Amino acid sequence: MGAVVSPQQFEQNQAAVRSAVERGAVLLAGAYDGDPAGPLLFPAAVLTELPFDDAAVTEEIFGPVVAVLEVADYEAGLAAINDSRYGLTAGICTDSLALSTDFAARAQAGVIKVNRPTAGLDLNVPFGGVKDSSTNTFREQGSPRWTSSPGARPSTRVCSAP
Repeated sequence: MGAVVSPQQFEQNQAAVRSAVERGAVLLAGAYDGDPAGPLLFPAAVLTELPFDDAAVTEEIFGPVVAVLEVADYEAGLAAINDSRYGLTAGICTDSLALSTDFAARAQAGVIKVNRPTAGLDLNVPFGGVKDSSTNTFREQGSPRWTSSPGARPSTRVCSAP
């Protein structure tokens, strides 16, 4: 579950999950019930069986909600990531150095993670993404303005699986 900032956000999270289920998504885990007047702990929701253009996939929900999409292969997955209008973080789980290096170079996101969660940034440093996940101030971790060579991403972290 995850704490949300306000009763209004709790209700928006409920509406997002409920609407996705009404459109045909499968709620694999979590719920969309609860009382926004009580503790603002929203149960983590995992949605599957969504089309790539569904609102639960294309819009930022700002809650503990994830849409799991199935892709045919690596290239299709990378294309799906790059087709998004957002680009805050992207991650890949692999034991292939070639794929992780290619992913870090080609994924359009402000922060790239390999074999790690897509959260857990250095919160004392400004961070953000690219495209509509950016403030366009070029002060974010991973911004080309903060790098010494074109294309370098200081926030890209390549780690082995635990």
